Amino acid sequence: MAALSTSLIVSTAAPALADEIVDEVKPVITSTGLTEGQLIGLSSRIFPTATDDTGVQYIAALIGGRGRMQTVESVAKDGLLVTPGVQYNNMDVDLTVRAYDAARNYGEVTTRVHVDAVAPTATFTPKSVKLSGTTTITASDVSDDVTEIVMSRNGQEISRATAAPWVFGWNTRATDPDYDGYPQIKFTIRDRAGNVTEVFKKYHVDNRGPKIEDVTSLVGRGRSTLRAWVSDQGGVARVEWWVDGARRGEGWEFAYDFGTRSRVAPLTVKAWDKFGNLTAVSQNVVVDATAPAVTWISPASGALVRGDRIATSIKASDSAGWLHAGLAGGYVNSEPPVDATSGKLTGVRYVKADGRYTLTWNVYDRVGNRTTVSRTVIVDNTRAKLTVTKAPKNKAKVKGTVKITAAASDKNGVAKVQLLVNGKVVATDAKAAYKFSLNTKKYGKKIKVQLRAYDRAGNVTTTSTRTWYRR
Repeated sequence: MAALSTSLIVSTAAPALADEIVDEVKPVITSTGLTEGQLIGLSSRIFPTATDDTGVQYIAALIGGRGRMQTVESVAKDGLLVTPGVQYNNMDVDLTVRAYDAARNYGEVTTRVHVDAVAPTATFTPKSVKLSGTTTITASDVSDDVTEIVMSRNGQEISRATAAPWVFGWNTRATDPDYDGYPQIKFTIRDRAGNVTEVFKKYHVDNRGPKIEDVTSLVGRGRSTLRAWVSDQGGVARVEWWVDGARRGEGWEFAYDFGTRSRVAPLTVKAWDKFGNLTAVSQNVVVDATAPAVTWISPASGALVRGDRIATSIKASDSAGWLHAGLAGGYVNSEPPVDATSGKLTGVRYVKADGRYTLTWNVYDRVGNRTTVSRTVIVDNTRAKLTVTKAPKNKAKVKGTVKITAAASDKNGVAKVQLLVNGKVVATDAKAAYKFSLNTKKYGKKIKVQLRAYDRAGNVTTTSTRTWYRR
């Protein structure tokens, strides 16, 4: 025969039990675990006791003839569960405790109780707000029969109140240090009848200071501006700047005179949110008082150049990296990235006419230190003057070795004069007066002759072609 469950719904009739036992002695209820007029809630546990000559097996609690049966062992351990329906709310009812032995004999005792089938309530303020440190939460509109409210988080009790005023202190730094989030708080409300209501609330707890990022780490000489990105969900209340171990100013950015020499300065940025939570970030600031170093590449000082633009280039280096470079009267068409520490820069300077031109470069590093360098060059776009002073005339008949002389001049000097025969250079003379000897036997019957002069700037002057006929 199957064993009975430890909890059954029963009526006034005795339960069906195992084999018949000849036993007419009824169990005796020695205590119902109740007092006359006692409050019973929606779910209550009582601890009745009973005796019997052969032993009590089951105990039941009945209201209106119906209830719950449990084994003696479960009652002794956890109590007898009494669950009157809401239809009995605020009513005086008879609660019968009945004990059964193995022979289906039962004894019972009835106690008049008062049923409270309404769960307790309360309203908690603040309802939803950002909190920090130690705060106070108040319960209002509390049911009249509430005997206790317990505030807890993750099973850990925070605060308890047993009477009005229903006030709960919460040290959020003790339960949630360095926290910025939404912890769940449970309020357990109990009334005189043992009814329990659990209320769960989420508050935004902020025990963390503002976030400090992108703090200036490199400055130039003299007065420089320090900046930092400071953020906090609840708002930033104050930012302080500490330089060289002392408080120097406040605000999102701060100007400070770092002096005229390169050095490393200790810096601390402190920020508070509106709750007084503090964050401090310490680092070093590199003070760069050294301007970029520049070496010229081209053109050299005093160089002769030609054309309508002057191509120029320099090399520069700086430990802090370059910000930009400028060329007076022209433009920079190639430079390294901003954070490069060395490299080559090229530029073009515009030219309007012949004469002396100064090439001025300004090179800046990332913190504004500047180096200015200048070189002067001479622009010469005027060709040299070239004259044939002695040579056979055009269409002349020639034989043997022919002598040719020329005169050339230029304000910046002549570099050379060349003799061209049939379009090819056959001789060059770099000294005035310019003399050439041409052996006509090396060429055909028809010989075309020209002279070509180069000035020191590279300008070219060519004479008209003379055609000779070899005899």
